[in-house]
Amino acid sequence: MAGYTRQSSINDGDTISASLFNNEYNQILAAFNNTTGHKHDGTAAEGPVIGLIGDAGLTAPLNKILIDTTNDHIEFYVDVSGTSTQQFRLEDGAIVPITDNDVDLGTSSVEFKDAYFDGNVTLDGLVIGSATAITDVDTDLSSVSGSDDTIASAKAIKTYVDAQVTASDLDFSGDSGGSQSVDLDSQSLTFTGGTGIDTTGSAQTMTFAIDSTVATLTGSQTLTNKTIDVDNNTLSNIEVDNLKSGVLDTDITSVSASDDTLASAKAIKTYVDAQVATVPTGDITSVVAGDGLTGGGTSGDVTLNVAGGTGITANANDIAIDSTVTTLTGTQTLTNKTLTSPTLTTPVLNTSLSGTAFLDEDNMASNAADKVASQQSIKAYVDNEIANVPIGDITAVTAGTGLSGGGSSGAVSLAIDSTVATLTDTQTLTNKSIDSDNNTITNIVNADIKTAAAIDATKIADGSVTSTEFQFINSLSSNAQTQLDAKQATIDSSNRLNANLIHDGSVDNTEFGYLNGVTSAIQTQIDTANTNISGKASNGFAVAMAIAL
Repeated sequence: MAGYTRQSSINDGDTISASLFNNEYNQILAAFNNTTGHKHDGTAAEGPVIGLIGDAGLTAPLNKILIDTTNDHIEFYVDVSGTSTQQFRLEDGAIVPITDNDVDLGTSSVEFKDAYFDGNVTLDGLVIGSATAITDVDTDLSSVSGSDDTIASAKAIKTYVDAQVTASDLDFSGDSGGSQSVDLDSQSLTFTGGTGIDTTGSAQTMTFAIDSTVATLTGSQTLTNKTIDVDNNTLSNIEVDNLKSGVLDTDITSVSASDDTLASAKAIKTYVDAQVATVPTGDITSVVAGDGLTGGGTSGDVTLNVAGGTGITANANDIAIDSTVTTLTGTQTLTNKTLTSPTLTTPVLNTSLSGTAFLDEDNMASNAADKVASQQSIKAYVDNEIANVPIGDITAVTAGTGLSGGGSSGAVSLAIDSTVATLTDTQTLTNKSIDSDNNTITNIVNADIKTAAAIDATKIADGSVTSTEFQFINSLSSNAQTQLDAKQATIDSSNRLNANLIHDGSVDNTEFGYLNGVTSAIQTQIDTANTNISGKASNGFAVAMAIAL
């Protein structure tokens, strides 16, 4: 027997003493000692290496680990419906399942923690969370799977996006500045309105319109500091209240020293009536022509003639302004007139505008703030600008990872979807690592800490208790200090319990020490030995060794 050395040889007729038995049994006990006994390490003294570990007590175990020396394998078997079935084996550099697609690593409820691989991991499908299994990596996005079962490589994404974005530049030109271009991959095109032009952008539409500084054909606007050549224009519906303050004299008892005002008909009548009323009645001895009159005399019939001035015609029966004077209600054509800051209420330009302040330039080349553009030139300029605006470059907007929406026509909107966490909404984070050094985690309660978290005991209190020491608490049935206080004050190598304190106290320390090294029931061993000795004393030691084996 490995680890056993025979102590004595007994021949027929020899006297058997207790010491012979004791020496042999002590050697047998030493061979089976759990710490110093034989080790089955393959040496002659320690016995052969154990090549099979299986179900205890069975000669043909179903659950077993077998060392296959021939093939250099360690094989693992499990009882499957009464048959010992090999599940996998360990061999040089590999853990190999016996049947393809048969052995799982963990279960849906009991999972391994982290996995670390230095090399390639070959999968038929990869399930992340509750998503569809990923079965392949797309390396060409020009044609993709119709289901969410592939992922795109970084190179494929870059190649596809670069091909879409850098397809071409946008070329354009204006009235001046020559040809220009926009790199659609890195630049943007800005539309800026010139004098009198506003631009408004909305979605994919840019609208050009004249602003409030430009007069339109039908709109109601107030012209300021404009000169209208009435030789080439017709001003109609000019009312008295359209005339600038001070131009119309309503009282000509005192008038301007220059011909820069017009007298109203009422003012003229009032003035004339007042002057006529002052003419004395009775015998006239002399009629003298005063200011504005000719004729007169001192005898006979005397005639006074009113001298007509500029714009005044003296007729036989009345005095009237002539056709060179503009009236309040009449329709006349003004020629060579300059209106300084006039207020024109509902003016009507019936023919056309002309002059240096009115321009008909399709390219708006003058770019002047004190000029008016014609309707035709405005339309031509805007049409030309719009014609150079590219259309149709974007054919579709596709919502990528974390986005929803998109479309291929009209106004398209994109929004983050339910897979993206926001700052204020309530969401559940899955498989995320939160660095508590850089984040504040609050309101953690006991239910939030899973058993799998396995918090190390050194994180509790001052950290002096290890996890192993902390686990000793699991078997306590009551207060540990109370239990300790009830025990012997000190039990150690220098203060041991006496054997007579055990059971009825009939066994002393020396007798109790005989139990050291016993591996099975002592009475059974003694009874068996006595029986064999009675039958054949000369063979007692051999029988004892056979029992030990």
